Amino acid sequence: MYSIGIAAAILGVCVKTLRRWDKNKKIMCFRTIGGYRRFSVKEINRILNHKTRENKSSQKEIDKNCAIYARVLSHKQNKRGDLDRQIELLNDYANLNNLKLIRIYKDIGSGLNTNRKGLWHLIQDSKKNQFSTILINFKDRLTGFGYNYIEKYLSEFNVKIICVNNLDDKTPESELVEDLVAIVDSFSGKLYRMR
Repeated sequence: MYSIGIAAAILGVCVKTLRRWDKNKKIMCFRTIGGYRRFSVKEINRILNHKTRENKSSQKEIDKNCAIYARVLSHKQNKRGDLDRQIELLNDYANLNNLKLIRIYKDIGSGLNTNRKGLWHLIQDSKKNQFSTILINFKDRLTGFGYNYIEKYLSEFNVKIICVNNLDDKTPESELVEDLVAIVDSFSGKLYRMR
C-alpha cells in the first residue's frame, strides 16, 4: 500500500488529482484509521496500464499523420504551378499510403536560405509530435545542403522523411559538384541583394 504522495509520484499526477479521482470513483483507495488514503499496487498498475493503452492508441494515430513540404526557387516557378504540382503529387502519395495529411508547408526561395518560414514551422511542429512522417518530392526540395543533418535532427522527435522521387543514380562526384554550385549560387544571390 502506498501513501497518496508516493502514489501520485508513481502515476505522474498531483495529489489533488488523486483526491479528485477518489471522489469520482476513478481509482479505489483504502482509508487508514486516521483517515489517510492508501493505494494498492494492483490499483496503481491498473491506472498505469490504462494510461499505456491510451498512449499507444494515440501514438498509432500520430504514426498515420503526415505533413507535406514543398519548395520552389522563384515566384515565376510558383506562377507556373510548379509548387501546386509538387503538393498534388505528395498528396496523392499520402492517399495511396493511407496517411492522414495534417499540414502543408511551402516555401519560395533557395534551398540554402536559412530564413524559410515554412521549414522553421515544419521543424517546430515536428518537435510538438503532430506527425510522424514528412513527405517531400526530392531531397533538394527540403534543403540544398545538409539534408542528412535535418534528417538526423528530426529523427530525434521520431519523425521520418520520405522522399517520393529518388535520384539514386547520382555519383558522389556529381553530388559534390551540385553542392558546390548551390553554395556559389547562394553567395551570388546574397551579393546581388547587397548592391
